[in-house]
Amino acid sequence: MSSKDECKGDRGIGGDKGMGSGIDPTGLIPLSPPSPYPPSYTLRIFLFLALALVSVSPTVAQARETYLVIIAGIGGDDAHRERFHQWSMAMRDAALARHGLAADRVFYLGESPEMAPEAIYAKSTKENVASLLSKLSTSVAPGDQIYLLLIGHGSYDNEDARFNLPGRDLSAADFDALLLPFQQQQIVFVNTSSASGAFLAALAKPNRIVVTATKSGFERNEAQFGQYFVEAYSSDAGDTDKNQRVSALEAFEYARLRVAGFYEEENLLRTEHAQFDDDGDGTAVAEPSKQEGARAGAAFLMGAAAVADGLSPSDLASDPELAGLVLGRQELEGRVEALKLQKDSMPEETYLRELERLLLELASVAQRIEERSKP
Repeated sequence: MSSKDECKGDRGIGGDKGMGSGIDPTGLIPLSPPSPYPPSYTLRIFLFLALALVSVSPTVAQARETYLVIIAGIGGDDAHRERFHQWSMAMRDAALARHGLAADRVFYLGESPEMAPEAIYAKSTKENVASLLSKLSTSVAPGDQIYLLLIGHGSYDNEDARFNLPGRDLSAADFDALLLPFQQQQIVFVNTSSASGAFLAALAKPNRIVVTATKSGFERNEAQFGQYFVEAYSSDAGDTDKNQRVSALEAFEYARLRVAGFYEEENLLRTEHAQFDDDGDGTAVAEPSKQEGARAGAAFLMGAAAVADGLSPSDLASDPELAGLVLGRQELEGRVEALKLQKDSMPEETYLRELERLLLELASVAQRIEERSKP
């Protein structure tokens, strides 16, 4: 069934039954007699009510435990070593202070541990990266989220893409192998280095969200994407919908637009074009669509401290149905975020009708979570 056909069903406004008298099929919202106002006006009022229903439901902001692994590669000179360290520290500090991750869930591997011995977990060698991921694979739980952020230089020799480290580099194939044990976790893999575009196809899997600073391995010039991606989390700027959390999609969009602005302001030819894939098909996109963006829009950098309204990870662990509902809500929230980012490129009525459909589903799930979580 196409999205157009769906909009004509009982749940659609302006379809065969529309806003007629009776009860909405979801059982959530009593329907009034036909409105004298234009359909778009009526739809806006309805969407306001749906949003209100969703916003008052006591739910969980983030159900999973999130682990953040920051890997700063070799700088090559003092200026880049310091720059990569500052970006890594900014991300680490934001994760702890702004996004509620516990200290034992955040790991920063850097080129020079002596630069911040209290903050740097280990030197960012290939062996240490492999050792840490192996250790995490034995301690994480199903449904947890592993967030890897690579900051540094990359290279591509027309065959292999690599992230440059002190000592031996890690290739895209190496990272793919290191992440294979995390079959039951969501992986957010963000490579902000030059030539990182060649990583995307190699890393794509159904449980992975892959973000790269460039669209191919041939964009080899120094990338600016990492600075702005970190800024999305370390300031208020990345929270575009002002819901007190930043998704991977929001951070991607913020950084992508800031990169474009940087090259325009500096009057430089743009040599990096960020891309992502979040459905595992290995097809890179630069902007969200109906196929891409939903999962990235629901992937938040939030720790257990951010769990709200009385529901804890233990509550969810003891009630698989409730946990499933919460994850379903996150998926729908991601789809709403992805749709909002497409607003300017689609007809208003199409946008509003699709938003209505998603908000109805979201309101229904929110009500079920509320009922399920009552003592």
